[in-house]
Amino acid sequence: MQDLFTIFHNTYDLELFQSEFASNRSVIEDILYSDSQPPPGHSIFFHETSCTYPNSHFHIMNLTARQACAIESAALNNPNLQVFTLFSCPTYRPLFGRQKLLVDAIESYKNVNFRHLSVRNYAKGTPIEEWVRKGDLLSSSYPMQHKSDLLRLISLYRFGGIYLDLDVVVLRSLEKLPLNYVGAHDNTTLGNAVISLAPDGMGHEVAELFLQRYQKHFNGKSYVQNGPALVTEVLKKFCGNSLIKAMQDGRESCKGFRIFNSTAFYSIPWPEWTHFTEPKYLEETMARTKDSFLIHIWNKASSVGRVEVGSNSAYEKYAEKHCPRTYAAAGDYI
Repeated sequence: MQDLFTIFHNTYDLELFQSEFASNRSVIEDILYSDSQPPPGHSIFFHETSCTYPNSHFHIMNLTARQACAIESAALNNPNLQVFTLFSCPTYRPLFGRQKLLVDAIESYKNVNFRHLSVRNYAKGTPIEEWVRKGDLLSSSYPMQHKSDLLRLISLYRFGGIYLDLDVVVLRSLEKLPLNYVGAHDNTTLGNAVISLAPDGMGHEVAELFLQRYQKHFNGKSYVQNGPALVTEVLKKFCGNSLIKAMQDGRESCKGFRIFNSTAFYSIPWPEWTHFTEPKYLEETMARTKDSFLIHIWNKASSVGRVEVGSNSAYEKYAEKHCPRTYAAAGDYI
């Protein structure tokens, strides 16, 4: 890969590039020092933990079209909620190219906010502050995923609200859903791609339980133990019920905490991820997801499958409707 500054020098005036990045016009605010804070219980959070160009002082926002679609669909369908995308390192807006088009498209929504954070500072004042300070997270074999697993819990502990993965498309409003819910993958496992917690009361209690288990049972070698497995075990204990199927019988089955069945968020299980990207599954997939609040497209698998604009796949149809500005800015592939 060419040196970052060589690329910019060949395509853009370097002095202008440096002056833009030195100004406040392109830098993203730190969430803890911003004048505009997430309103407790009235925010949707996304976390981006890849940190492009890790050896550079310049971390350029590098959202994919699908990530932009997730953010736009949340903002479009929930105009009364603030949507925050949090980057786990100092990050700058792109100045040109496809990236700028995507960012401009989603920032055209008044309820879209970009912020960055320092993991250590973000953990201060939470039950996991000391564990983060010790640096155990650095031993992870899956640092991006485990950082994401942790930061979503800290955000919900700090502010309450709704956390969503960046590989979703929101299809319906979440505004009138009472907080404190997750969804089941199946009858054995709960998911952590969608977590809703109130900023106080039961929601704050569950957030604290999540953070306590994260540090007590952290496994840097396991992809899922610090995510779906953590949510599953904590809520089994909290609900006093070891049967996931029984926990889906309404809020009364889990002390008022809602466990949605798989239709709500995970209608298409991960082994069938191609149902979103291949046109031959269009009618079946649209039928299976017609009652869903959102679709989760399983990025770990589906990122290898490009979706051409106009391909008539389920993902393409949902993107055209629920993230229209991203769809228009994406180019040939979404």
